[in-house]
Amino acid sequence: MVGKADLHTHTKYSGMSKIRFMRFPDAVSEPADVVRAAERRGLDVVCVTDHDTTEGALKAARVRADVEVVVGEEVSSAGGEILGLFVTEAIPRGLSPEETIDRIHEMGGVAVAPHPFSSHCSSVEERLFELKLDAVEMFNAFHRDGYANDLAQRICRHLPVARTGGSDAHAPMMVGDGYTTFDGATGEELRKALLNRETSYGGESTTFRDFVWLTTLITASLQRTLVASLVGSGVPDDTMCTKEIFAARRISRVLGLLGTIVFLAPPVAFTASVIGDRLHKSRSKVRWKELAEPFGGARS
Repeated sequence: MVGKADLHTHTKYSGMSKIRFMRFPDAVSEPADVVRAAERRGLDVVCVTDHDTTEGALKAARVRADVEVVVGEEVSSAGGEILGLFVTEAIPRGLSPEETIDRIHEMGGVAVAPHPFSSHCSSVEERLFELKLDAVEMFNAFHRDGYANDLAQRICRHLPVARTGGSDAHAPMMVGDGYTTFDGATGEELRKALLNRETSYGGESTTFRDFVWLTTLITASLQRTLVASLVGSGVPDDTMCTKEIFAARRISRVLGLLGTIVFLAPPVAFTASVIGDRLHKSRSKVRWKELAEPFGGARS
């Protein structure tokens, strides 16, 4: 039996992201919604890999479903992000890549280099040749530009590691866009396949429609939290994003709320998504030109 697993997903516990001077929630998915989405996509296993925490993954693992949840973490090492799969506790951010990988292995986990040549995410890049990685993410569905995945597949094709795919889903509708295939159907069979380098990958890039919908969902969620904090209704939930918003100065929250109102007015979200998508593609193309020639010449 050939199983399918999404090795790279996020929930609302992934914290905040930043583009230039703007800070916003990285993802707004409830852990249960990620599990249900994986179930709908026919996955056998889904790995929940929030930034620098296992809280969302542990909550997802308690959801009863026909898909197995693997507890993971996308660790912000001092030398780029590293996925730790099958971990039993969170690994602190800021450690060296070597120490981060050692911590993962001490727990019996699997260390994966996600989006190794991303132009907009922290990545291990050429350091992957020196690190004791178990796998490299060859296909990341959220990197729509095409160039980052091409670099990973071109540069890493001869590395003695497992080859994986993942959605890097920041919203439920993206879960399963990218996936890893393996013999079996359970988390333990996936782990063994990764360690034995007996995996492959597949999927399609996240659609532009879903990319626009993601920005809208994040903004709408941010708006609801800002309103709640300003009118004093309810208390912040247990996510870092909400706690940070409630703790911000009132004037900052007012300005943030005005910003969300403007952003949600058509066609601002669509226009902003087009600009962001093209900027990512442009930066990725520059990075691709820098690295592609030494590893195989012109893009096919």
